[in-house]
Amino acid sequence: MSKPPFVLLLFLSLAFSAFAGVESGEIPFHFTDGFICFEARVTPTGEPLYFLLDSGAGVSVLNLKTARRLKVKLGAAESVRGVGSQASAFHIEPLRSAAGAVALPVLPLAVDLSMADELCTRPIDGLVGVDFFRDRVVQIDYARHCLRLGGSAAAGSAGERLPVKFQNGIMCVPVGVNDSQPRWTRFDTGCNDALHWVIPRPQERKWRAGVSIGFVTNLNDTALMSVTLGSQSVNQVKTALHGRALFDGEAGLLGNELLSRFTVTVDWPNRQVVLAEPAK
Repeated sequence: MSKPPFVLLLFLSLAFSAFAGVESGEIPFHFTDGFICFEARVTPTGEPLYFLLDSGAGVSVLNLKTARRLKVKLGAAESVRGVGSQASAFHIEPLRSAAGAVALPVLPLAVDLSMADELCTRPIDGLVGVDFFRDRVVQIDYARHCLRLGGSAAAGSAGERLPVKFQNGIMCVPVGVNDSQPRWTRFDTGCNDALHWVIPRPQERKWRAGVSIGFVTNLNDTALMSVTLGSQSVNQVKTALHGRALFDGEAGLLGNELLSRFTVTVDWPNRQVVLAEPAK
């Protein structure tokens, strides 16, 4: 039985981006319920944790439940707006973590991710956000369940090249639907659907600006669309339709169900995402 289309969103407009990372390496991952999940270890406990790779998140965060289990001291609370819900966030002493030899971004916040249990059958201890990609070349090999960083990823980046525009602190790429002109759409590995697309309706009010975290469960308004990514055209793509922008200036969300048809290279230094045929 097919599952309802879920999408996990996180947008935290905070200036946490720098971290000490290596320039090359590989991270194996599990592709669970359409999400990219991998094991990492946090300093200083060394306890293994599972993180979800979410390029649609403005910063990497620790799950509040995990923070309490690790007895992390919680600082000032911050109110975060959800997409149809509310969530809680707390400042913490920034934690460092690594997946094997690959350093991950620091974790400056603990956020209530309890709704993630409804989305992913694997326990999620935190989100690794867009700061993971900053100043790096990262290849997502969906077929072989591997993230590759640096030299080998750059060497294999032949394919359809989509320019990247940074909107709301997040990477957006041009996407066309049903032969429409391309619109800037959030590149979102935290979305396990193929595409969420905004067709604005005048009566729909916009979300208020500010820090937000939320979960979209759109069960009613979907359609099969033809989706254009550069010169690539993919037909019969199940698309969730929205009457208002999820984020200002963005046409929607491009998620894993569609991205996983390719080997995807995120080339941050050259402001591009490269879609290649998966290795056989």
